[in-house]
Amino acid sequence: MKKAVVFVVMVLISAWSSLAFAGEGKMIGTVAAIKMQGNVAEMTLKDRKTDSMVVLQVRDASTLEKMKDNKIKVGDELRIRFDDGSKVIKKVQKTAGC
Repeated sequence: MKKAVVFVVMVLISAWSSLAFAGEGKMIGTVAAIKMQGNVAEMTLKDRKTDSMVVLQVRDASTLEKMKDNKIKVGDELRIRFDDGSKVIKKVQKTAGC
């Protein structure tokens, strides 16, 4: 009986954890275009794996500041995490080292 309860609990936990991370997308891509619109920016990236163009929105202040200071510019290769539904960037990191 204990084994059945443990098995059911493990199945429920694994099903819940997969649903919690279902809305996050990850990609590595090269910046093709940046369009600033006030306190929101649209960044077009070329996906490294599929060679398709993906348009994502940038809303957080720190990433917008990096774009204004040209720390993130066209031609940079970035590692990005974003929300699949709204296409809003959560985290940006350059792939180049030091």
